[in-house]
Amino acid sequence: MKKVFIGLGIGCGVLILGVIAAVVVGGVWVAKKAGGSIEAVQKMQVQQKEMAELNKSHPFEAPAEGDVLPLREERLLTYLSVRESALPVFTTYEEKSKAFQEEHDTKNADANPSFNAAMEAANLAMGMMADVRTAYIASLKKNGMSPNEFQTITSTVYASMVAEGSEAVQKMSAKAVEAMQKQLKMVDGKLENAKLSAEERAELEESRTGLQEQIEALSDAANGTGAEGLSDAAKQAAAANMALLKKHEERVKVMANAAFDGFVLGGATDELSGAGAGADGELQD
Repeated sequence: MKKVFIGLGIGCGVLILGVIAAVVVGGVWVAKKAGGSIEAVQKMQVQQKEMAELNKSHPFEAPAEGDVLPLREERLLTYLSVRESALPVFTTYEEKSKAFQEEHDTKNADANPSFNAAMEAANLAMGMMADVRTAYIASLKKNGMSPNEFQTITSTVYASMVAEGSEAVQKMSAKAVEAMQKQLKMVDGKLENAKLSAEERAELEESRTGLQEQIEALSDAANGTGAEGLSDAAKQAAAANMALLKKHEERVKVMANAAFDGFVLGGATDELSGAGAGADGELQD
């Protein structure tokens, strides 16, 4: 189930925010050396502590690997309220990202972003993550939910949709695979540069490994094979979850904006506690 979550949540985040991906991939080491937005980084460090405190004050035990959490209607509705409160902030930045794409022609895989463009992209991504998380954390506090529970419900919803063979999820995953394959091609092109320093090459190779892993995870969902590892009990839970999700279909439609999850991911467990520390968020497993 974690693989489904990482694939759909993060992968689609990369898809929808592909407007800045070309620049970030092309100048990732530049952005890191320059530090990005220091204010945003400091804010995210504080946010990590806030999310850890929320996990302590609202303890939640996630199901074992391979199991599916049976959704309770009360908590699903609380979860949807959290999403609905924080998503408008994400949408505002999404529009800024689209404007950036038009200005810097990031649809062009052969584009060679300038230093200023790389820094602008890094600052946009960092500011976006910090502000989205601010709204997210405020909503978690208001609704009495921990990041651990929120992210477990997110993964459960995606896993249930994949187990149900959701056509929408498969199409979304296929588009994400296509976008990430283009990014992989861009990284490969950068790696052909013999003038790269050892540090720059290591950065790009790490990015390439992460992209390849996400492509594999997303391909499973795109091909409708994401539920193969589920037990019969887990499949039954997923079916019951889907019935509940369909009951609240209009509100659940916000799940289609899985890029949001790529920016709030992190803080749920020690394993994910550093998830959003860079321009690529948790964009790694």
